[in-house]
Amino acid sequence: MVLKGGDKGFGIPLNAPLYPQSSIINYSRVRVVMALANIDPKSVEPLLPEGVDLALEVTAFWVGDYGISTVGIYREALVAIPVKTEGIELAYYIPYIYVTNDAALAAGRELAGAPKKLADIRLLVNDYGLAIGTLERGGELMRAEVALSSRLGLEQLDAFKALMPRTDNTVTFPLLSVRVLPPLPDGTPGIAQLIHWYAKFTFTPRESPQIWAGETRIKLDGTPFDPLSDIKVTQVITGFYIEGDMELGIVRRVKEWKLTWS
Repeated sequence: MVLKGGDKGFGIPLNAPLYPQSSIINYSRVRVVMALANIDPKSVEPLLPEGVDLALEVTAFWVGDYGISTVGIYREALVAIPVKTEGIELAYYIPYIYVTNDAALAAGRELAGAPKKLADIRLLVNDYGLAIGTLERGGELMRAEVALSSRLGLEQLDAFKALMPRTDNTVTFPLLSVRVLPPLPDGTPGIAQLIHWYAKFTFTPRESPQIWAGETRIKLDGTPFDPLSDIKVTQVITGFYIEGDMELGIVRRVKEWKLTWS
């Protein structure tokens, strides 16, 4: 109990939290453009927390449009790096993630430590059969384009099972982020926690899932506030346009650090 006047108090503002009191967030009518690319490992190593190492020299670039969810309707763009740490063979560490509403921003930062910022994010499939996802924040930071030239079956995704573990029509992505409570100038220490969470994506419709692939391009740019272009893409592997439902959930704290004022 924190507030004198009630028992809400699970997230700020304490008397009117931005998101529901739950460790699970549900989504439906989700559309995603995703690109997979080889990267220069030296360009992402400085982005990883202590004790977390690169698992594969690959990075995923994701732009999603969430038709409805328990934190509202919004769009999201993120960069996810396959990593490993003690007790976890594969997870995706997220150094950059952007959303279009405040509830999604607050829930992600406060529950999972996802380093969310607000941005202009768009996803469309144009008349030429091109799925395009863009991220803008003081300039275009990311652009992913996938030509919808092949419709895939679920079994064809198994070529990427090292990156996308599948059970039936659901792929589960283990995720890692760093949740931070900053230190104070009076010497009060802060805390940083490595949080294990997940995104469970279920392809729809079940009988004929919307999974498309084709020639893919990814373009990164950056600003001093959002240096995405520091990640060096060496080769684009493939890209997908997918539709489905999704669940996000928190698993556990993996590691903790004490932070001091400097």
